[in-house]
Amino acid sequence: MPPQRTILNALQDLTEEKFHEFCHELTALDEEPRVRTAEVEGKSRVVITKLLVSRYGQSEALSRTITTLRVIGCNDEAERLAKEADLPPPKRARSRTPPPECSAAGASAAPAMKGHFVDRHQIDLIKRVSNINPILDHLLKEEVLTQEQYDQARAIPTTQDKMRFLFRGPLKAGEPSKDELLSALEKEEKYLIKDLRGKSE
Repeated sequence: MPPQRTILNALQDLTEEKFHEFCHELTALDEEPRVRTAEVEGKSRVVITKLLVSRYGQSEALSRTITTLRVIGCNDEAERLAKEADLPPPKRARSRTPPPECSAAGASAAPAMKGHFVDRHQIDLIKRVSNINPILDHLLKEEVLTQEQYDQARAIPTTQDKMRFLFRGPLKAGEPSKDELLSALEKEEKYLIKDLRGKSE
């Protein structure tokens, strides 16, 4: 199947909410050539697919689509796309149970509250965390971050990109690393965590 078609099929499997998150993550990437917010706002899946292929070429468009699906928690969709494109399957960021909100077909049947708290609220945490430096200090102290990772994170200019760095790297180590992040958030961002728990738990 042509790469453009496989990408489109993957995007068509997403719920509206997850498709919106996918587009948001595309604009958050720092690598050039960048995707601007105006290029994705209100656009259809067909338009986004054509944008990816024209901007990055077919091979890189596939890679970026798979990576972005993983970032928003749609691991099954990422693996299926990799298989259809004959690429090595990506490492899963979470358990084998797919997040119920990724696939429109399974959204109504699957129970809610799957996965770790920080995974479920990844988008809100990236957007809303503000007191990031004490959180990084805590993660360094508890050895979630190496000194090199800590220095890399501190050098990133924005809080949002610091949080993306954590989700894309150190937090993939497993549940204990996410527990430590949550512990730091409960201390440094207690009102944010209280708000998020009030919405979902």
